[in-house]
Amino acid sequence: MANPSEHYILATGGKDLERLRLLHQVYGSGTESMFHRVGLSKGLRVLEVGCGSGNIACWVAEQVGPGGSVVAIDNSPGQIEQARKQAQSRGLRNIEFQVADAYSPRLPEGSFDLAYCRLVLMHLTDPGAGLRAMRSLVKPGGKVACEEMDLGHWLCDPPTTALTRFFELNKALGKRRGENFQLGASLHRLFREVGFGRPEVGANFTLALRGEQKHVLGLTFIEFAPELVREGITTQAEADQVASELMKLADDETTMFGFPLVVQVWGTR
Repeated sequence: MANPSEHYILATGGKDLERLRLLHQVYGSGTESMFHRVGLSKGLRVLEVGCGSGNIACWVAEQVGPGGSVVAIDNSPGQIEQARKQAQSRGLRNIEFQVADAYSPRLPEGSFDLAYCRLVLMHLTDPGAGLRAMRSLVKPGGKVACEEMDLGHWLCDPPTTALTRFFELNKALGKRRGENFQLGASLHRLFREVGFGRPEVGANFTLALRGEQKHVLGLTFIEFAPELVREGITTQAEADQVASELMKLADDETTMFGFPLVVQVWGTR
């Protein structure tokens, strides 16, 4: 997903399948709606940067059909292995997975109709470089579309200290590492900075009272909590307490989660 030298804070490969499955439950329908607004259609050649276990790439491959194609990259060999298994299980032959990072995709410039990423730029210390690389890979008139979180915008009703602390700790870890976990709000400006004259915007914001998808926040915290402790941002005792409370809240149907806002931005080269 990021540069190999930038240690990703979450699990990868088979260890991450459940969290990514639930994350796609939360944001998948909004992502699909954005693709339709951007103009995804049969026959297009599409790139996904930071494909994870392949949930979006496989769906896109189905949409572009046999006359189109998808190339999906991730810097984790474990993620690529899982993505290939998913594509094979779905009988998809118009999709190719490669191990590569967002800064150096090692693909021919101007060879795609559409390039896409979700929750990738926010994990880069130089998101502009990642976006410029994506722009260089689409044809003149081609499009780049990105979805990035803004951890400053979320809901929980009734309010809880555990969820507030979850986001405080997550943002603190991003700041410590030079990553911007509130990139979504300024993503449109980043598009302009790299050369997109008139970017378009949308929002991917989901509410839930019940359902397994509510567990995605707890699972996410459990994955990055060891990094918090290593960095001295919190203690193991507090991390255990927050994780436990998040899981309890996920099972409480009287508590509404508004998952972190994901801002959608797309532009034409």
